[in-house]
Amino acid sequence: MSSAPTTRRRGALIAVLMATIGAVSCDGSSSVGPDLTVSAPSTTIGPSRIDDGVLRLAVHLPTTGAGARLGVPMSDGVRVAVSAINAAGGVLGEPVEVDFFDEATSVDLRSTIQSGADAVIGPASSTKALAVLDQAVDAEVLVCSPSATAISLDRFPDSNLFFRTVASDTLQMSALARTAARTGSGSITIVHLDDLYGRDLADALQTAVGARASLSVSSMVPFSGDDPDLADDAALAIETGARIIAVLGDADDGGRMLTAIDAVLAADPDGVTPFVVVNDSLRAATDVMAALSPRLRSVIVGVAPRALVAAVDSPTGVFATNAFDCAILVALAALQSGSDAPRAIADQMASVSAGGRICTTFAECADLLEQGLQIDYNGLSGNVDLSSTGDLNRGWFREFRFDETGREYIFNEIGFEAP
Repeated sequence: MSSAPTTRRRGALIAVLMATIGAVSCDGSSSVGPDLTVSAPSTTIGPSRIDDGVLRLAVHLPTTGAGARLGVPMSDGVRVAVSAINAAGGVLGEPVEVDFFDEATSVDLRSTIQSGADAVIGPASSTKALAVLDQAVDAEVLVCSPSATAISLDRFPDSNLFFRTVASDTLQMSALARTAARTGSGSITIVHLDDLYGRDLADALQTAVGARASLSVSSMVPFSGDDPDLADDAALAIETGARIIAVLGDADDGGRMLTAIDAVLAADPDGVTPFVVVNDSLRAATDVMAALSPRLRSVIVGVAPRALVAAVDSPTGVFATNAFDCAILVALAALQSGSDAPRAIADQMASVSAGGRICTTFAECADLLEQGLQIDYNGLSGNVDLSSTGDLNRGWFREFRFDETGREYIFNEIGFEAP
């Protein structure tokens, strides 16, 4: 673990006694969609956080290794937010303090929590969030992730302490159903990786398709990431006769399935080519997309959460605005609650994000709160309207295709509300 404090005030830290932590097991080789088993937090809960009048944030994001491409911009987003908060007078009359921890080297949240944090910004990875979130729940510390989208987090027993400023994959599947429906074809076969990640996506897409009168599920075709030959599964998907095929999985196995489908189509050059819709992880399958026949590559459309907001000059980088919004929401919720206690802040997170006077900066929102008015913070990442369970009611997505080099290109941006 590396720790680089920036604005942290020097003073006595609050000693935090941690209770026995319940474990979350993780199986599967996929870094994007592992077969995860979610366990409930242990029944022994750590002591409630002390309300000492100073809001302390701990940033738990990857700043080294492969994840740094995501983590560094998000960490910078928090820095920009804290600077804006403190320039406007801070929270509860005191500057906000912040510590940074490297998700790539920190094996869990214990050290992060023991820093005296009232709220954690992170983790970036859904896998990491599922593995360590119970520790935060045990210690009654609020967590806000800018980029963890896994459906498994929808149902995690988080005691309403977990929030996301990125849309859940459940909402992504609703957006993908909309994209599929826009092809004008009525039937869809859902081909999915047969692990927890893939099954969650498939179930969510099936539900979303069922809500659309113009679309129906023809068949569900699961496939194993351990199967070296996906020819039979690909042939079965084509033989269903559906005009749309959804391929759901990670870049490696989802990419293998697309290659197998391409081979089946090549054996019947005069056959009908179905439309293909894919989830966001397939964006990383650049080499696979480049090797596909133009026949198949030209009909593939994907949906992904918006990671960059073109109109925002600072902070920049993938999901940086989402991290910025996590920090601003936590600070505003602390102001509205009049407390830096995590539970009090968590109880106001949804309240400051919707249903009141619209404001777009911390200073503007803080001024409205000072006047006793209800606020609706519209963030840099978009309308961060949080539900009572901590997920976004509305998400921003981008539709993408692939060019001849296999790289994605965006051709449409959509906002999509939860049904």
